[in-house]
Amino acid sequence: MDKYPLMRKEVVVGITLLFVGVAIAPSINFNVVKAFNDNDFVEVTTQACGIKGFGNTTVKLTRQQYQDLDQYLIDFRARLNQTTTREEAIPIFKEAVVELNKYGLLPKGMSVEQAQRLTTRYEKSVDTMNRISSLGLSGYSNLFCMIAGRATYCGVAGPIITGLKFVLSYLFWHAYSEFIGTLWVYLGFLLVLRNYLIFFNLLSLLTFGGINLFGWVFPAVGWIYTAGLQGIKNYNGSFFGKIQYPVKDFFGTLYTGAFGFTGFKIMFPDHSSQFLGAALWVNIND
Repeated sequence: MDKYPLMRKEVVVGITLLFVGVAIAPSINFNVVKAFNDNDFVEVTTQACGIKGFGNTTVKLTRQQYQDLDQYLIDFRARLNQTTTREEAIPIFKEAVVELNKYGLLPKGMSVEQAQRLTTRYEKSVDTMNRISSLGLSGYSNLFCMIAGRATYCGVAGPIITGLKFVLSYLFWHAYSEFIGTLWVYLGFLLVLRNYLIFFNLLSLLTFGGINLFGWVFPAVGWIYTAGLQGIKNYNGSFFGKIQYPVKDFFGTLYTGAFGFTGFKIMFPDHSSQFLGAALWVNIND
């Protein structure tokens, strides 16, 4: 007769519970850690565009930090919408760089001063304004401008030969139609410029919306602000890039909206992107 029947049953039950506990403990810990990461932190990545020597930066913000950042960007946009000249926008852009730096959101290796120079790089010239305005730009188009915005389906292509080559090509054809003798001058200049742009590997572009391989057209949705030779331009809603320099990839075609872009793009978990910088030419439509 067993003297310790109850003790043996307790031992068996205890060992069984021990194995069950060991078996489920890792999954419990994993779920707790996963929930903590997913719910309390937001991963945000910044990408340098149109300039070499700077890397991407990825930071994890707390939910509170992310909400504070989002609110700041809303206020940033509201302040830009109140500007009437490029000069009024410059300090707002510079302050935004300082604020983004507080969250560690500048591209890796880029200082505040470098970022401020990139995003406010084009100076307004009355002479240049008179020359450019004769090109007959219309709609939402701007040249040599500061640019900011936030939108879905916003991509970056580059660095590539862009901007100046395209603008000069436009001028080249105008020159050809009026003064055939200047044809070779422009052509030679474009070839020299092309070599320098390849060497420095500078300038990129922003794409807004596109069309996939199945023919489905998708617009960018958000807002865009520019301050340049064509004045202050604002747009809010759905839009596409309108520059005739599309970007082909494995999934379809992306529509170029900003040519010769230098600056940075911040990618958020909601699949939207905040962009801040300068561009040689911006052109979009709805």
